[in-house]
Amino acid sequence: MSTTLPFADALITDPLYPRLKEHLLESTGLTYYADKNEDLARRIGRRLSTIGARDCASYLEILRDPLRGPSELAALIEEVTIGETYFFRHREQFDALRDLVLPDLIARNRESRRMRIWSAGCADGPEPYSLAILLKRELAHKLSGWEVTILGTDINQRSLVRAREGKFEAWALRSTSEDLKRDCFRSEGKLWSLAPEYKARVSFQYHNLVEHSFPSLLNNLFCFDLIVCRNVMIYFRSELMQRMIRQFHDCLAPGAWLLVGPSEPNMTQFSSFHIVNAPGVTLYQKESQSTAATGEAPFTIAPVEPYSPAISPGVTVTARTVSEGVTPTLEEVRRHGDQGAWESAVRCCEQLLKNDNLNSTSHFYHAMVLEQMGRHEEAEKSLGRAIYLDRQSVLAHYYLGLFLQSRGNGRQAERSFENALELLRFRDDAEAFADADGITAAELKKLATMHIEILRERV
Repeated sequence: MSTTLPFADALITDPLYPRLKEHLLESTGLTYYADKNEDLARRIGRRLSTIGARDCASYLEILRDPLRGPSELAALIEEVTIGETYFFRHREQFDALRDLVLPDLIARNRESRRMRIWSAGCADGPEPYSLAILLKRELAHKLSGWEVTILGTDINQRSLVRAREGKFEAWALRSTSEDLKRDCFRSEGKLWSLAPEYKARVSFQYHNLVEHSFPSLLNNLFCFDLIVCRNVMIYFRSELMQRMIRQFHDCLAPGAWLLVGPSEPNMTQFSSFHIVNAPGVTLYQKESQSTAATGEAPFTIAPVEPYSPAISPGVTVTARTVSEGVTPTLEEVRRHGDQGAWESAVRCCEQLLKNDNLNSTSHFYHAMVLEQMGRHEEAEKSLGRAIYLDRQSVLAHYYLGLFLQSRGNGRQAERSFENALELLRFRDDAEAFADADGITAAELKKLATMHIEILRERV
């Protein structure tokens, strides 16, 4: 007997069902559902029943509505995404991280004493929290005094709310030893709550790998030492997977690592990486001299052509530093940031502010650089100065919201996102922000709205 709801059967025969399906797949990249009409229709049907939509036409009208659309798409995504995961999934990969990848990164970053990790497609948090447990339990003695951050991103807003809570059912700990459960978790009835010391380094934010740009200065998605994206790309079509692999490559610092799911390796798609084999695991490392090795242009934050200085005919350009008295530019700040050279980036910012302390954009970039250096209080002050000097700066308000959200200041973060939305009311939806990866006003509205909804769900 079929388990398909009668409403789902009707959806499949609805003339606009193909258009609705196309809209969803384009928004999420989930080609997993391309040949699974019955399963997809059942999930969509549940959503239509919940909100009382009559048919595909009325539901498409809601999804395309600028006010209701973003939140309804988020709710639909919660219905269709498959976010089942558990702690220390694929133990061989965590062994490789412990024995090979993390020691290599510790050696590479010994001078800066910083490490940035991105868990892309983190579901409700077991993966980034497993990384945090591994770092604290196995490598704490080598990382004492380091600034280590782990960022988890996902397309499912409700999953992110659960991830921030850090509470899990026993099934999520099925691959976790009793000793580790006892040391890292607290039993709360049917749930297990992760101890605060393992949550301290981990933050979460909404991000759609298909629709939202990365690398992204605005969303703090650049210059990572390790990116973990497991069992995510298998749901995407081949050309989209290839695009994402290129983007992940651009998000990594020279010598950094990418870890994907065991069912995802395809050597031809990872040709820009150095392939490293460990017991039961295939790893991908970006060449230390990535530009020379791959022949690709380095990532620039600006959405236009890659940064290059203006060159007059017959003039030879040589590298110069701020200390030689050369006035830096914001492009140089971005270039140093691309390379993870934060000391050089902050010196450029300081020189720019010395020359013009009333430039809001310079304070904005200074704040982002300081944040990467772990100088959080100074970063917040610089953002405050940027807003004081230009209260119409949408990006400063939005980034302050991200900053406060990552610090757990939910109410203040919500107010900052609301300020950004209020300013965006007066911007054309097609307007692109050159200092934010070319993101449009319409896209920024969606992101700010989603962050507000996530924050309100936590109250």
